[in-house]
Amino acid sequence: MVRALRSLLNRRLGLLGTVIFLAVAFGAIVAVAQLVPSKGDDKEQASATPTATAATECKALDPPYGTAPQDFEYVPVAEDKRAQTVKALRLDEAEGKVDVRDVRQASSKLNLGSLVGVPSTNPADYASRLVASVQTTGAKVERASGYALVPLERGKKIAIGVKGCQTVLITAADPQAVQFIASAVFSG
Repeated sequence: MVRALRSLLNRRLGLLGTVIFLAVAFGAIVAVAQLVPSKGDDKEQASATPTATAATECKALDPPYGTAPQDFEYVPVAEDKRAQTVKALRLDEAEGKVDVRDVRQASSKLNLGSLVGVPSTNPADYASRLVASVQTTGAKVERASGYALVPLERGKKIAIGVKGCQTVLITAADPQAVQFIASAVFSG
């Protein structure tokens, strides 16, 4: 799987490929925005959650998403792209600034996907509510170690989990890339 991703990323995309990649990534963000409830919603939570729901004091991590996989890096995006993502997802920054980063292959500078970290005093509760809102639509949520994979349109997926004091959302154009990034972010 890693070899296939590297092969895909090592090809030169060119301007048209880059524009298409960015359009797909923005489309995924807009699709996720339809699923994200506001933090103030008191909708019923599903009994199965991607993480523990006990209200425990979270601890901020440094680095916030752990160590990136070999030849990858988590790169903060420009402020205008961050603000656009926060607005598209209708996120509330009352508990802190939302962190948006691209997952980029260091050798080729190609983006594999995006990480969105939503700070919260109880990130497990917020992640649970996100997953529960998707489950109420009848969507089949897949569970993995420390995160949930939520289906989107056309076979796309988003990973939702908790890392430190953040609920983390992971998107990518390729569903395999979402799982690759999520397994790195939520391991250990």
